[in-house]
Amino acid sequence: MECTICDKLPSPADYNCLRAAVGWRTFSEAAVKRFLPNSLYSVCSYAGDRLVAMARVVGDGGLVFYIQDVIVLPARQEQGIGRALMERVMAWIMVQAQPGAVIGLMAAVGREGFYERYGFIRRPNEQQGCGMTYRWE
Repeated sequence: MECTICDKLPSPADYNCLRAAVGWRTFSEAAVKRFLPNSLYSVCSYAGDRLVAMARVVGDGGLVFYIQDVIVLPARQEQGIGRALMERVMAWIMVQAQPGAVIGLMAAVGREGFYERYGFIRRPNEQQGCGMTYRWE
């Protein structure tokens, strides 16, 4: 079945279903209802009425953008859906971003090459130190 792509947020239930399908942590529906609408941009892919992929952007809308939740159902991976979502995300960011803006993401292990196609670089490198994270539990 062909997929359609649209600029929208997924429902909280669909969001958690996608996360669970790829082995990521899920969150309470109340929490998702609270934080998901704070996204700057979100794009979803549907096969019929079933969500099969999504990506979203968070940040300040001008100088800092963070690409989050690029998720494609395992059965739909390697079909170009992730590429289509990233092309939409990057096109949206390029309209919004000011010169010198920082666009970040954290790639899942083994997926770094996918993001390199869009100009992302691995860290550390000669100019930049390691990226760092802190997970609040």
